[in-house]
Amino acid sequence: MAKPKSRRRNYFVKKKFQANFFLKFVGLLLLEGLMIYALFMYVSKGTLTAAYRGTEFTIQNTGSFFLTDFVVIVSLVGAAVAIMGVFVFMYLSHRIGGALYRFEKTLEAAKDGDFIQRVKLRRTDELHDLNHQMNLFLEAMDVRVGDLKRGITQALSIVKESGGDDRMKRIEDALKNLRSGLDQMRTSK
Repeated sequence: MAKPKSRRRNYFVKKKFQANFFLKFVGLLLLEGLMIYALFMYVSKGTLTAAYRGTEFTIQNTGSFFLTDFVVIVSLVGAAVAIMGVFVFMYLSHRIGGALYRFEKTLEAAKDGDFIQRVKLRRTDELHDLNHQMNLFLEAMDVRVGDLKRGITQALSIVKESGGDDRMKRIEDALKNLRSGLDQMRTSK
């Protein structure tokens, strides 16, 4: 029987990241509105507009004439884009935030010595290139630590053996192999 597809229901996995993402998005929308307004006022500077408002004929500075209409249009379009943007934001930030959450959990396990764990992302999540590199790293660490464990086990079994003239040579070879494996790893100490 096929395993049911797992769906993440919590859309706020990385709250701080998602809140910053959302605030920057809203800030970008506000900046866009201000830039459009400033550009319109600059372009209409020194121009007059003649129009009928109902039965009244008016001549006004173009910026003043369109200010109310401009504010209404920008507000409506801004609200519509903001509403659509919230859904896009939720979708994208969830796809990135969820991936970051998985990276953190896998790295925490690796920090505690669990090199068997692998980062598993959904097909629709972002950061698949980083996911691939992280899993290659974990696999390499798993192999290296496993080799070192086997080398230590081999050295300990040789020490426990009794007799034999080549015993010290075999211990030396096992320790050299361990040292070689450790030398492949760069450390601060």
